[in-house]
Amino acid sequence: MKRSMTSLLACLPLLFLCTACAVTEQTEKPATQLQSLSYDEALQAYHSAGRDENYRCIHQAADDHYKTSADAQAVAIVIDEVLYLKRDGRLLELGQMEISEKAARYTNSEAQIEAGYSIIKQFNFSEYNESDDRNVDLWVKTPEGTQHVKTFGNRCGI
Repeated sequence: MKRSMTSLLACLPLLFLCTACAVTEQTEKPATQLQSLSYDEALQAYHSAGRDENYRCIHQAADDHYKTSADAQAVAIVIDEVLYLKRDGRLLELGQMEISEKAARYTNSEAQIEAGYSIIKQFNFSEYNESDDRNVDLWVKTPEGTQHVKTFGNRCGI
């Protein structure tokens, strides 16, 4: 028994070396990196197309509990049927493809980007239920990968 244990211990360094050599690093496609944008720049782009806004929702980056910090930046802005995102310094306009009470999907085929969201919770309704705050799971898909962001939708409505 002592001899077999000694033989096993003598082989361990070789076993670990072979195992380390056999492990190959797996790389995953990097996720899309959204940049912050302001409501003013989204609204200016919207107005430049000759449109007037009725509905808006500013999505701020949030933590896992949908809480934002005092200096939280907007990462997505919805104005009527348009979703604005900023990526690589460019303001992107995505047109609405689908919408329901709790979700929406947008696309921009030229930029090869698709995005959407699911509303997790709505609260702080206005007096006539024209607007609310909401917790939202936002996703953005590009050829480079998909990014998921928890957001707080601030005063979404008219």
